[in-house]
Amino acid sequence: MSASATASATPRAVAGAGSVLSRPLRAPRALGRAARHVRSAAPAARAPLTLTRRGRLLFHGLPVLTGAAALVVLAVIFLVPSTATATSAPVTGADTERTTVHPGESLWDLAVAADPERDPRDVMDEIVELNDLATSVLVAGQVLEVPAA
Repeated sequence: MSASATASATPRAVAGAGSVLSRPLRAPRALGRAARHVRSAAPAARAPLTLTRRGRLLFHGLPVLTGAAALVVLAVIFLVPSTATATSAPVTGADTERTTVHPGESLWDLAVAADPERDPRDVMDEIVELNDLATSVLVAGQVLEVPAA
């Protein structure tokens, strides 16, 4: 008798024909699944990696495009001359003139006298900017740059 025949015959003889133990013994399901998923010890040979036309374009084209963009940015930074220059000299030009503040004269009066055709508020803003004034209070005898009409 074989071992499996002995194992299946023994419970029948002990328990009888109608018992739960009358079925032949089987290996548990988990063991059966594990046995099916056992891989061979030899590693499987993988197919070599092949790139499609689109893949080659991306693989070679993206670095080239990035490098070209970087070169353009560097060329713009280093080759284009700067147009802004810093200076600490007071702002004077052909379109400004110097005027002296008289007693009782306000910034509004100076703006109307400087350019009567423009809105006095705009001219006042220019006077404040030209002279770097912190307040609108003027002192008699103060010399200011005003826009020429």
